[in-house]
Amino acid sequence: MGPAQLQSLAEVPQHRRCGCGQGVRWSHLEYVRRGQSVPIYTCPGCGLAYRGAPGSGPGKPPPQSRKPLPDGGHPDNPVLDPALAKTLRELLGKD
Repeated sequence: MGPAQLQSLAEVPQHRRCGCGQGVRWSHLEYVRRGQSVPIYTCPGCGLAYRGAPGSGPGKPPPQSRKPLPDGGHPDNPVLDPALAKTLRELLGKD
């Protein structure tokens, strides 16, 4: 999409409602020039596209926090029954 086409798009309506009554959704970012982008919103009902304010948009998701691993060593293996686990330890010399 060129700059002229981008400027010809109407701005996102207030309350993000299209003229057909459906809500507009964020579609993608259109890059204007170095370091600048404009979000594009579309109506899922009629397909009209709108431009948002430069620099706005959905933004990046917050980083996910990592939970510390529980103390206490390796968890038990529920697949092996105790008799088979004992036999394997004996065969591998781990007992």
